[in-house]
Amino acid sequence: MSPDESHIVYQGGLDAIWLVDASGKGAHKIITIPSGYQEGFAWSPDGRRVAYSRRKRGESSIESYDLDSGQSNVILSDPKLGSFCWARDGRIIYSRQEEPPNETSSNLWDIRVDSRTGRVRGESRRLTNWGGHMFDILSAGGSRLSFVRKRFRCTVYVGDLEAGGARLSTPRRLTFDEQINWPTAWSPDGQSLLYTSDRAGHLDIFRQNLEAQVPLAIVAGQEERRDARFSPDGRWILYLASADSEGRRQRAEGRLMRIAVSGGPPQPVLGVAGYPGPSRVAAIGTAPGATLLDHPRFRCPSAPQSLCVLSEKMHNQVIFTAFDPVEGRKREMARIDAPLPDSWDLSPDGQWIALGWRWGGSRIRLLSLTGQPPRDISVNGWRNIQCVAWAADGKAVFATVWASKEPPLLRISLDGEVTLLHKGLLHTENPVPSPDGRHIAFGENTMESNVWVVQNLDESRTY
Repeated sequence: MSPDESHIVYQGGLDAIWLVDASGKGAHKIITIPSGYQEGFAWSPDGRRVAYSRRKRGESSIESYDLDSGQSNVILSDPKLGSFCWARDGRIIYSRQEEPPNETSSNLWDIRVDSRTGRVRGESRRLTNWGGHMFDILSAGGSRLSFVRKRFRCTVYVGDLEAGGARLSTPRRLTFDEQINWPTAWSPDGQSLLYTSDRAGHLDIFRQNLEAQVPLAIVAGQEERRDARFSPDGRWILYLASADSEGRRQRAEGRLMRIAVSGGPPQPVLGVAGYPGPSRVAAIGTAPGATLLDHPRFRCPSAPQSLCVLSEKMHNQVIFTAFDPVEGRKREMARIDAPLPDSWDLSPDGQWIALGWRWGGSRIRLLSLTGQPPRDISVNGWRNIQCVAWAADGKAVFATVWASKEPPLLRISLDGEVTLLHKGLLHTENPVPSPDGRHIAFGENTMESNVWVVQNLDESRTY
């Protein structure tokens, strides 16, 4: 609503802002942004301008539109800009993400703007020095500033599979910290679980017995490490590692590493192409699943003496390559063109890959590594398959589904029979069945979202 309450601006799609009379008449488009998208807008105090944020990959700016002339100008350009508002005293107050290695926090800044011309008057000024805040929405009225603080967390749960996997007992919580914990693999004896956690500020690998309250750090340090698995012979723990230079992700390459189960220093197995984006930022601002599911990924069968399989994204393909935990890269096994799968898993015997597509997919594709034709399993009644995992006996696939309400954990037989095992709260992700088929672990995402208010907002103070 404009300051005099005569007009309303609203978002129409991702690329347009519209203006309408307060009576609901005369709606028309005033701003079109074909080369990016806008997120958030605000009236100037005198109601003559509308400010909006414009975002593209690696770029972010706050711009203003003059209602009289129809011209726009850039107020501020900074790739780390977040939410903003235009206060009554003429300041634009905005959030700015901190520089590495503190990119999991943002703070408030302000800059004075001439409402008549939309031009900046003076330099930006930092208002707060807080940690652990990521601002989602800002709103200023009088001497008060309100904002939304949002944070995702992922907890590991374990449930007992009954009736041949057709039923799941009430899952029990394994991790009790308020961080991102991502289950990846069971020990061969089914008594402990490997998972990735950001509890130290970056992704490390932990192992926790089912009856233990505290995990054991397997690999920790300044690099990011994820996706830990046991080798087929049980001698090694394999994982993916990425160099993290002052928090800036080196996305061109990563490494697949091994560490002996009995202990010792990590050793390289092979280099891998590409690496997922910064998980620490995703854990604060958005759901972490998309980052942790990206390529490269790898899986190992339970059959001893078998080769593991690595997936790497190259151009518009995903290439699957066999490798030995000691000898390294072997031969290409398969490749897939677009649309690229969002999730995949290797069957216990190492002969099939199950593929899932998050957006719109209502099928699971089985891709043979032994020359047999591919097969599709129709998942009737469910779409947006997010994560897939083979059952220990190779006769079914477990899957989670992206849903806006009560996201399910499913068991899907190879002939398409679907059994609902569990309904989650916000996001249920990454099912990991135990080798003996008696248990299944999965991640349960929750989101903390609260509105905060800063009282007595004074431009002469910092907070």
